[in-house]
Amino acid sequence: MKKYITILFFMACGSSSFSQVELGSALEGTLEDATILLKGYVRPLAEGFGYSVNGGWFTTAKTHKLFGFDVAVVASAAMVPSSGETFTFNNSDYSLKLQLDDATISSAELPTIFGSQELGDRPLLAFTDNDGNSVSTSALPGAGLGKEIGFNAVPSAVIQVGVGLFKNTDLKIRFIPKQTDSEYEFSSFGFGIQHDLKQWVPFVKRLPFDVSALVAWNDVKSKAFLDAEDNPTQALEFTTNTFLFQILASKKLSIFTIYGGIGASSYTSDVNLLGSYQEVSEPDPISLNYKGGSMRANLGLTMKILFLNLSADYAVQEYNTFSITAGFSVR
Repeated sequence: MKKYITILFFMACGSSSFSQVELGSALEGTLEDATILLKGYVRPLAEGFGYSVNGGWFTTAKTHKLFGFDVAVVASAAMVPSSGETFTFNNSDYSLKLQLDDATISSAELPTIFGSQELGDRPLLAFTDNDGNSVSTSALPGAGLGKEIGFNAVPSAVIQVGVGLFKNTDLKIRFIPKQTDSEYEFSSFGFGIQHDLKQWVPFVKRLPFDVSALVAWNDVKSKAFLDAEDNPTQALEFTTNTFLFQILASKKLSIFTIYGGIGASSYTSDVNLLGSYQEVSEPDPISLNYKGGSMRANLGLTMKILFLNLSADYAVQEYNTFSITAGFSVR
């Protein structure tokens, strides 16, 4: 079980320094407990990534002329709210093999993967190991970034290409070609349709700004191999699908364009531990599933210098998201 926890830390923090976490041994033989505990622990990572991936789909409401195009690199960061730094551990959710060490309380707040590293913020958990021994250990530590740098964020990045089609409609393609290494695999693909609305509504045609609608979908897949040399079937799989719908508006002012939108963002994220392990009898023992969404409103500014576009916007949603875009366009 230690491997499960180690790789989840690695996925969130990009560091193997957490590999000394020993709570894994406490969860041997209690797979249901491990699944419940890890689902609360990983939740802000899975949720935040779902919102982060939906950032930066547009930098203007004006669509391309026929065969006009743009190419850009989009980087986003979803801000983890303070409520995402802890999750509630209720004794009643777990078997008697895993409970709070303090018998006088039945629930407590534990750090998530973005929570505190401090021992004082990590209540003791009591568990019974496979040999029947009673042991106490501190709850898993978080990355502690909120204390070190003042905030927690889940980043994402993607290449995006847009091309103008018929009837003032843009097709947007997002992709990262499949990256394969002995230790990981990663790929991303998505597409969006942006359509000008002013052409269809008489009174809207006279408005001194552009109005359009955007529908977009994105799929991100990654896999980290835990023991590529001796057991290549052991891997952690992380898959996220997102959907976005927004009504957009923008106004061009010289080299600047002010843009914004309002709509809804949603996601599904799955974290699966694949392969067979000595600690448990079942193959593919861990499956964590997340689903959610919220209303979304964003406001941004684009600056154009010749063919170069530089944009930044901020989206207000469950996990507020900041996005920056750099690229070029030919309209």
